[in-house]
Amino acid sequence: MRESCIFLMLSLMGLSCPSAQNQYYLSSSTGSDGNLGTESEPWQTLEKINNTVLNPGDTVYFMRGDSFFGHFEVNGSGSQSNPLVITAYGVGNKPIISGEVGQSGGGDFREAILINNNDNITFDGLEIQNHRSVTRAGVSDLESFGIYVINDSNYEVMNNFTFRNMTFKNVYALYGVDPSDQDTFNQFKVSGLTFSSPWGNKSNNNNLQNHINNILIENSYFTDLQRLGIHISNNAPGNSNYRNTNIIVRQNEFYQIGGTCVLPTRAENCLIENNIFDQPGAKTNAKMIGRGSAVWNWYCINTVVQNNQCLNAKGILDSHGIHVDHHNVDTFVQYNYMEDCEGGFVEILGANERAVYRFNISVNDGWRENPNWSNSDHTIWLNNKVGDVSGYESNNSYIYNNTVVINKSADEAFETAIDIKANNTRIFNNIFYAINGSGIGTQFLNNQDGNINMSHNLFFGNINNGFINQDVSPQQNSDPNFYNETLENGAGFQIFANSPAINAGTAYSGVFAQPSINTADSQIFSSVEAVPSVDFFGYSIIDDNTPNAGACNAKNGEFLSVDDAQFQCDVKIKNTVFKNKLFLKSVLKPYRYILYDVLGKVQQNGTINPHTPSIEFVNYLKSGVYYLVLKNATTTASWKVLKIR
Repeated sequence: MRESCIFLMLSLMGLSCPSAQNQYYLSSSTGSDGNLGTESEPWQTLEKINNTVLNPGDTVYFMRGDSFFGHFEVNGSGSQSNPLVITAYGVGNKPIISGEVGQSGGGDFREAILINNNDNITFDGLEIQNHRSVTRAGVSDLESFGIYVINDSNYEVMNNFTFRNMTFKNVYALYGVDPSDQDTFNQFKVSGLTFSSPWGNKSNNNNLQNHINNILIENSYFTDLQRLGIHISNNAPGNSNYRNTNIIVRQNEFYQIGGTCVLPTRAENCLIENNIFDQPGAKTNAKMIGRGSAVWNWYCINTVVQNNQCLNAKGILDSHGIHVDHHNVDTFVQYNYMEDCEGGFVEILGANERAVYRFNISVNDGWRENPNWSNSDHTIWLNNKVGDVSGYESNNSYIYNNTVVINKSADEAFETAIDIKANNTRIFNNIFYAINGSGIGTQFLNNQDGNINMSHNLFFGNINNGFINQDVSPQQNSDPNFYNETLENGAGFQIFANSPAINAGTAYSGVFAQPSINTADSQIFSSVEAVPSVDFFGYSIIDDNTPNAGACNAKNGEFLSVDDAQFQCDVKIKNTVFKNKLFLKSVLKPYRYILYDVLGKVQQNGTINPHTPSIEFVNYLKSGVYYLVLKNATTTASWKVLKIR
């Protein structure tokens, strides 16, 4: 009788009872809300699943090839051991969920999917859009989200969100804003995926001390977004210790994003790694904001940004590869490849403690021409402002073992600024290289750090003498003798055996000791070294009292060759385009294999032999171009291969 009463109550409320299997199927093309919600009888609309209470372990399936327009509000939570799963079924393209409903639907929704005070949820294999063009009552015309995750509960923590194999695209508000108007720019809230923890109770504006914990975003694709790809936001006041925590963003691709790709604000323990950031600050749509570094953080603690590609960042302000905004503690920018970023290489704004750029490669960054800001393009910029207020010098910033190259042709030559207003800055063991009429620090040079420690940098080409003179032990006019500057990736900036960069650095001790990442603070850093043991390319720096200058610590001219295939053996690859496995033939003897990414970093290695002539790759290997090298005692072969989704 009690179960009958519960069923009657749910029916009167318009809520569906959960099926025994806790699996719900939706197809906009073949379904009906009068169906059972099974694979053979799917439901049709988002309204139907909105009115279904979801429980731990439930799975919601959207039909591939279908599009669902409306507003999906996830109605329930999973648990840590049994998350809710929202995914796809069938064959074809990813199902699309969009908040675009037009005038007939009352105006376009603020977001396509809303998660409000629910947690333990996994999304896998969906495409999210939300290009708003029609005003909706109660929603700002300047807001739009693909998925909006919000914790506006009181004193609660929302845990465990996973987004995997997702696509976020075509997310726009009704209008754009002027990117040069800083206040308007800061308030412009458009993103593919946002996590928000407001501060202040909805009814009485008292402290709402909440946050979101354990976020994983991986193997997803972001493109054609008006401003942000991912925004992690906590609106606690500046002196509060409340932050969203334990965030991983890895192995994603961001392409033509109108603003920044990943923006953590008030986050603690954030790992951003192995992503491709291509054209942040894009203006491929007139409504795009057109300004953005690939990544920047604000009021964060323990941020590690590593092993990423930052390409073609654009914008009238900021728009460096990766920049450190103000009031952060322990930000580590390491092992990244940055190229053609309009604003420049290093940007550290006011009131930071221990902002670190190490073992990065910067190529042709800092070419912006802003008529309202003559020194707007920087090789190094440490600012002492918070907003428009000066006096917030950042302390203990480290810039070391980076390779900084400007080598465009003479007709594209440009000059950069070096502008330092900070305390206790350390700049050591770097290569600064400018040729063909370009210059580093020659446009503008300013150093207002009376405690700067600068030593053992290698300078070649047109470098401002005032900058060189700050170095107590410089190596001047020394061509680092790069392997091949014309290669379209970082591998070309390895060095030959006769390079003057070899053993040219100072030891990592005393004032030049390497700063340590607080890896013990979170499990998300379990695969991160507290102190680097290798350079950009994987060469050891352990116990090296005379490290090289620059990002390559090879001592004997050894390089990770990733040129086009040079075959010296009979082995052939059956499928140079692969998903999870490569098959080889004519494997007559054992070989060691090494798989490099386009940056020259080892992603996987092992052995093959005549009995097992195939290579199965790890699940987390991202799609894209790789280089496979086979070696034994007498022969070597290499191929360019392509991993697809």
